[in-house]
Amino acid sequence: MTPKAQHQTTAPLSRPIPFLWHYTKGGFLPHIIAMAALVSVGTGLDAFQTYALGQLIAAIADRHDPTEWFGTLVATWLFASIFARGYGVFTSYTMMAIRVRIHDDLFAYVLNHAPRYFLDQASGALAHKIRLAAGSCTTIIDYVTANVPRLTILLGLTVGVMVRHVPGALPVFGAFLVVFTTLSLWLAQKMRKYAKESAESASDQSARIVDTVSHWDSVLSFARVAFERRTLLPFSENEASAHVRLRVIATAMRVGLHVLSVLFLSWFLWQALSGTTDGRIDVAAFTMLVTLSMLVAGHINALGDNLFVYFETYGNLSNAIDTLLAPHEVTDSPEATPLQICGGAISVDGVSFAYPDGTRVFEKLSFTISAGEKVGIVGPSGAGKSTLIKLIRRHFPLQAGQITIDGQDISAVTWQSLHQAMAEVPQNPGLFHRSVRDNILYGNPDANEAEMLRASQLAHCHEFITSRHGSYDAIVGERGMKLSGGEKQRVAVARAFLKNAPILILDEATSSLDSETEHLIQEALLNLMKGRTVIAIAHRLSTIMGMDRIIVLNDGCIVEEGPHAELLSKGGLYADMWKRQVGGFIL
Repeated sequence: MTPKAQHQTTAPLSRPIPFLWHYTKGGFLPHIIAMAALVSVGTGLDAFQTYALGQLIAAIADRHDPTEWFGTLVATWLFASIFARGYGVFTSYTMMAIRVRIHDDLFAYVLNHAPRYFLDQASGALAHKIRLAAGSCTTIIDYVTANVPRLTILLGLTVGVMVRHVPGALPVFGAFLVVFTTLSLWLAQKMRKYAKESAESASDQSARIVDTVSHWDSVLSFARVAFERRTLLPFSENEASAHVRLRVIATAMRVGLHVLSVLFLSWFLWQALSGTTDGRIDVAAFTMLVTLSMLVAGHINALGDNLFVYFETYGNLSNAIDTLLAPHEVTDSPEATPLQICGGAISVDGVSFAYPDGTRVFEKLSFTISAGEKVGIVGPSGAGKSTLIKLIRRHFPLQAGQITIDGQDISAVTWQSLHQAMAEVPQNPGLFHRSVRDNILYGNPDANEAEMLRASQLAHCHEFITSRHGSYDAIVGERGMKLSGGEKQRVAVARAFLKNAPILILDEATSSLDSETEHLIQEALLNLMKGRTVIAIAHRLSTIMGMDRIIVLNDGCIVEEGPHAELLSKGGLYADMWKRQVGGFIL
């Protein structure tokens, strides 16, 4: 999943195994092979220790010089430790590199979802799942890389030793491996359900905490700290009970497998002991068989334990990517080309649209906006004003009809270029928990300081910014909470100035301003609108009196359109709305 693959369906990657393989082969396969090689060498040294120990004991029993085998044993201890530490360091580097790649890809993919996706998801849960997917992926890769080579080598050596010294134990050993592996897989599969429940409950709790903390102002203003603690408690209890249930069941399963391995190990050691007492096995072979079997038993037990962790992690990964890698609702076609703006003319032709719940907004809506024309969109709440803007920005796919900009179907151009062609000053500006400078430069991160200051001055926000401690480096707080409503909107206007897009969308851009500030901002907006195609949504009709044309929507249909004075003379819906506002209902 690379930037070039954005907006394409990711069905093959929305399952854990293809997802894991994608990142394994995506530039990290040599690293993982090197990790497996380090594990293999380290395991070989561990296994050789059993042979060296057996020879050392035999030398002592036969009263031979044990110095050579003593030195060999110490050397294997030393080099086994070096390879183990080398594996740890190399693995840390590789796993963090993979995690960074996954974070980056999932972050980019999620941000390219259509708005409907974000309306259905909690932002805290999405952040949690991005980290969970990356962590789970690296855990599984590390688990497979560390355990498969190690167990393969140990089992191969064990079989070889058994063939030479206790061939009669081979059938029982083979039966034990089959039973242990089958039982482990079956029990681990049973645990997947509990692992998924645990992951989902943890995600729900995290989402609830983030949702509450991000609205701390509402919590305080309504004095609902105790209430939020009470409402969080069921989420925390559910997460705790799911986690405990998973741990209890996992422990019970591990105990059962441990008993099985102890029974086999006891039987095998008895066979080795019997062979030694009747002279079929010498002391060196007995020592090697005992230590090697204990080494194998320990790794098999660890494998059983880790297998549960593997399936728990696998469940976490599956749960995370099911949500994160849902197919994009709005995608670029393979033939999509960048939007080429030559004036900014907009045409809405026979557009029909309804929400998934069946609520119909538009039925064959048609109108045009000429290049450079300033058009106001008004109407009662629910008339479709905001939905129309979302359709022009291609936030939702059309059910019928076509929207073009300068003759180009917006469904046939790249989403990135479409957004780049538009600047928006919304009613509630989305400011980041960053500095004022960062928020203004968001309109054009490549702008220099002089361009940023010019935009700030044109938006009449330079004065209040420089009057505060920190000036342009001051942090505005989460969602701009350190700024007033009017100050946030002026920062949004400065950001729009800096973006310098040919199409400007104003969504109640002066609704939060007092009269004095509104006068300043109206002057700034007049400068901003020069040479641009403008669509302005407004409830306060006084803010769009100077528009070239006003379109009046009602129940998804255009009921009136024309300049302000002409609409007043018609005595229709617009005139009624104007009379109510100037009569004092809305000032």
